[in-house]
Amino acid sequence: MKLFLLYELYYLTPKLLFMNRFLCIVAMMLSIGLSSSAQDGNTYEDFKMYRNTAEDKPEAIGKMKVLLADSAHLKPKQVTNISYHIGRLFEELELPDSAEIYYVKALAGEPNYEVIHRALGFIYLERTKVVTAEMGAIADRDTEKRARVYAKYKSLVLKALPHFEKYQACDPDEDTLAIIMSLHKSIKTGETDASVAERLKKLAVNCVTLLDDE
Repeated sequence: MKLFLLYELYYLTPKLLFMNRFLCIVAMMLSIGLSSSAQDGNTYEDFKMYRNTAEDKPEAIGKMKVLLADSAHLKPKQVTNISYHIGRLFEELELPDSAEIYYVKALAGEPNYEVIHRALGFIYLERTKVVTAEMGAIADRDTEKRARVYAKYKSLVLKALPHFEKYQACDPDEDTLAIIMSLHKSIKTGETDASVAERLKKLAVNCVTLLDDE
């Protein structure tokens, strides 16, 4: 019995001490990783407080990006919410290209959120204005270039229309409807008031006016 105890003390104790140290180190690393956001005052609960009140928009975007980078510890709806607010802040800073990236990410999490559809519709519509101006500067005889620019314009219109139509279906508005019909006419889709109205009825289901918060 004494020999067995001596064996335990001599051979097993160092191994147990090593395992204890190893487990302590792993626990500390995990604790640091999980609590880093909390130490910086940047948890999801903090985000819910500053997302609509932050005066320094670039700083708020930076904090949200850090929070979003730790998406493994976020629920899907939380990822959607953070992505939307990053997009919104970028749009308020008049950086539509950056806004688009995060709006698209948010829309993947909640495809029926009408506010994002409206925002993306206007982002693409604004781009058509640049292309229209470009087209106006092309000589009539340069048919090849006009065709190329028109194809770019049509592509943007086809991106904008589904977003405008979903928004119109969820929150009807005469101005939005006028934009929709004007865009259809500009690329000669052949859509009529009746055909658009029928499609809007189908799109009017599952509209989301406010993102769920968790």
